[in-house]
Amino acid sequence: ISEDPIFVPGVWGPYFSAMVPGFWLNEGGQSVTGKLIDHLVHGHPAFPELQAKAAARCQSIYAYLNSHLDLIKKAQPVGFLTVDLHVWPDFHGNRSPLADLTLKGM
Repeated sequence: ISEDPIFVPGVWGPYFSAMVPGFWLNEGGQSVTGKLIDHLVHGHPAFPELQAKAAARCQSIYAYLNSHLDLIKKAQPVGFLTVDLHVWPDFHGNRSPLADLTLKGM
């Protein structure tokens, strides 16, 4: 936090009064993004099936998922998978992929 705004390439902010009233806040890094992806994948009901299929191919679950998406991309743009899906990951807060400085919370 700082009394004056500090602009730093690659660092989010500065946001006025976002954490402490009257002070500017900068934030850097998405230290838990990978763990959040793990949480979503491991918590999915199909995870045991995914794990078995990946193991059968001697791949990590992420390599298996990426190869599966590569196959889909050959048939049609992969964006069709989420055309009607909207996810608001509140457990992640105001983070990636989009920043919205009007959102506040703890």
